[in-house]
Amino acid sequence: MRQIISSSLFNGASFSVDSQHSIKMIESIPNVIAVYPVYSIPAPDPLKNYIPLERNADDDETHLVISHDLTGVDQVHQEMKVFGNGVRVAVIDTGVDYSHPALGGCFGGQCKVGFGYDFVGNEYSAGNPNPIPDDDPMDNCSQSSHGTHVAGIVAANGTGITQAGFIPFQPFLGVAPQATIGAFTMSVGSAGAYTERSDMIAAQRVSEQGVYLTFSFGNAGSMGLQTCGSPSISPGAIAVASIDNLHAAQLQLFTPDNETIFYLPGTAFGGWQTTVQSIIIVNGMPNDGCTDLVKNVTGAVVLFAFSAADNCSSGVRCTRAAEAGATGCLIYNVGAILGSSTIPSASISMADGLKIVQIVGDNPLSIFTFTKSLGLASLATGGTPSSFSSLGLTGDLLFKPQISGIGGYVYSTVSSFTAQQQQSSAAYATLSGTSMATPYVAGTLALFLSHIGNPPPETVNDTCQTNCRPSFKKVLNLFQSNAIPVNIYNTNLLASAAQQGAGLVNAFQAMQATTLISPSELALNDTVRQATSYTIEIFNIGNETATYNISHSGAALATGLQAGNDVILAQPLYSADYA
Repeated sequence: MRQIISSSLFNGASFSVDSQHSIKMIESIPNVIAVYPVYSIPAPDPLKNYIPLERNADDDETHLVISHDLTGVDQVHQEMKVFGNGVRVAVIDTGVDYSHPALGGCFGGQCKVGFGYDFVGNEYSAGNPNPIPDDDPMDNCSQSSHGTHVAGIVAANGTGITQAGFIPFQPFLGVAPQATIGAFTMSVGSAGAYTERSDMIAAQRVSEQGVYLTFSFGNAGSMGLQTCGSPSISPGAIAVASIDNLHAAQLQLFTPDNETIFYLPGTAFGGWQTTVQSIIIVNGMPNDGCTDLVKNVTGAVVLFAFSAADNCSSGVRCTRAAEAGATGCLIYNVGAILGSSTIPSASISMADGLKIVQIVGDNPLSIFTFTKSLGLASLATGGTPSSFSSLGLTGDLLFKPQISGIGGYVYSTVSSFTAQQQQSSAAYATLSGTSMATPYVAGTLALFLSHIGNPPPETVNDTCQTNCRPSFKKVLNLFQSNAIPVNIYNTNLLASAAQQGAGLVNAFQAMQATTLISPSELALNDTVRQATSYTIEIFNIGNETATYNISHSGAALATGLQAGNDVILAQPLYSADYA
């Protein structure tokens, strides 16, 4: 016997059995209702090196590193003066570095990180899967600082900080900066397209008690349709997809004419830790960098072109550069790179790589300036679905994801340990993933609860009008009804509901809504089981008489298979063949 659980939500036990005992044998034991396997679930891992398709220096200093203007959060802050006061948001993740000034600098009591628990202990890992729980949910040894980054998205206050090592690139606020964070160290989230798993049932029961649950839908957008994750597909949880931020804090180098080129540092050594001026040698060979270099690169930064047809990695190229005496390595037309373990290495976009080739071609002695400073890049994909965001529907054709949050290129807090590991001068990082979009949506729910007086979960009721918490279903209807549908990148097609759900969350519209639509989603099922008609109710929840004009906006048709081929497409085909 491993553990016995007895609560108002769940009664059960976990235990180990040998191979002679089948699940059917266990199910036959009197009073056993259901049997679920215990899964080993990997720790959450954000996309640290999700590279933009296009990026340009942003000359408008009024733009913020977090695009609250896309989601109505800035209006909630500025016009409604609502910041999440009184609401408790539990972050079940890798813990939180509560010593971070932007997260309050303390734990417990009246601190911003006011409560929490470590369910696994500091020594827990894949090689040591034996939990040793304790009362301290401190995140001070994880490589990505995932939980601290998530907590910052919800409730950081990165303004007015003067403490060395914690001054942000740009002052910023989380979505609900006056909310209280609860830090819980666990690992949740794994693949699974069906809704019968124990974690999904647990989510459903918690939701029924008046607690709103948001889960990341997954980062398997390059693996085709129905790549959703558990427990986001629970009927009692909001499954969140990701939309790219409008801007990103990126490291930068400068051309001789002081034009900005943004770079993504390699993960082995990192980027430039001091300001360095250097010429760039363009190697300029087929299979570039996979064989011995053809030019003298001693004391210079070398530039390689990447092609999918090449037969070597970034590590091989940059290692060759280092062995040949180069002081740095750049690779263009590639995403994240490992790079060299001994010299600064980085990837840049195709456009920037070709720009450097032209500059060097005109003047081989051109001096470039490499820095560790951040600049604000304007992203071409801003406001459109992130390419990594998983696609629905569920295996039983339920409507998931249900809504989107800002999850691509999100700047937030990390632990001091992680900052040191990443050779960063301040404890912040830009990460991407539906893991970032999910706390963004959770923050908007905190704003909503604060706005209505934060009625406790035990008051959940859909019939009373005041001093009670609306049910999960009603809140889902409200937020979906007021989400903003977005287009597929570089098209005029609305993204499929399987990609963005109802659209990008808009806190201001949800909190100022005068109309509620129920249901806010329709699962049409398959052709055989499809109903002949559906009923939609429109409720006027405002104070004035309203007249409604009904219209329809068709979203892109997502096709997961190519005609005449049974192989699943990694990227669905999108077309305007909507009804």
